Amino acid sequence: MKFSFPVILTVILLCSCHHIDKKSKNPNELTYNADDVKSGPLSATLNLSADMSRMELTSELKLSNTGSDPIEIQDIVISTDAGLRSLPENGSISFSLKPGSDSTMSIKFQPINDLKFYQVTGLQGDLKPAYSILISYKIAGNDNILNLAVKSQADKKSYLDYTRKFTKPVTGYSFNTKTSFNESEKKYLEALKLTNQPGFVYISDQEIAVSGLNFRLNSYYLQDTLRAELSVVNHAGFPVKFIPDAFDITAVENQNPTENKIISFEKTSGSQQDKDTMEKGDRLSIHFRKYMQIKTPENETLVVHLLRAFVLSGPKNLFNEDVQLLPAALKQHD
Repeated sequence: MKFSFPVILTVILLCSCHHIDKKSKNPNELTYNADDVKSGPLSATLNLSADMSRMELTSELKLSNTGSDPIEIQDIVISTDAGLRSLPENGSISFSLKPGSDSTMSIKFQPINDLKFYQVTGLQGDLKPAYSILISYKIAGNDNILNLAVKSQADKKSYLDYTRKFTKPVTGYSFNTKTSFNESEKKYLEALKLTNQPGFVYISDQEIAVSGLNFRLNSYYLQDTLRAELSVVNHAGFPVKFIPDAFDITAVENQNPTENKIISFEKTSGSQQDKDTMEKGDRLSIHFRKYMQIKTPENETLVVHLLRAFVLSGPKNLFNEDVQLLPAALKQHD
């Protein structure tokens, strides 16, 4: 058989004509049951299992071509019942399956299980009780894209045991969009006269746009630790310097920055000579972790200290004030 893979290490192909028999002694494993499925000349057999501690799914997938023409596999993805699709860990998969042949492959997924949860926290969310492996393919000589879906379902009791054992309370946070931040920051920028254009400011649940600078925040509180990722992209025509010591996240009643925070940052694009200064087109990723005792995190208002953390030439602060964070209403599992 001749195969072409965009990512060679995506799958391990095994020539086999027998049903996959996977046995595991992993106490963290959750198995899913799936029936064999056939669509035209393509048939599929699936074994799907999850390592619950790693939030990782492994599929053992056997595809067979029972027709007289080659089948071109276009893509293989995993999908939740809500329609959230995720690629394999190592990227997309495509290859050719000759008539009368079959191939068996092991594919790992780390699926996004809850879109809202992912947007707020940056985490996948709890594993779902059911998934579908979706295979798109073409028959040689025909440009029509065909699809085959292999549905799998976990045992109800096993899934409930999983949620009791592995689900931990996570509180995600979003920017408070109901303050006067937009108006206050816009007036401040216009007074600075950074450009000839009026100052543009927009704040949403997870993003802030300030005159060509875009900030995106993922944050959550889990087991006495607050974690946050702040991504910054500079589309503006002026440089901005990041001051790590000035950046912090605190509770409203205790807004004094403390020393028990860990901050690291990396410039993911642009010149690496001055890593804390962002020119136009540069991207910065800020990683934040802090031990905090919050009795009721689902009711707590936090503050992101941005006021002195981003500085323009002059020096002048980019922000006129710090920004509040409110707990987001999130659901982790079915």
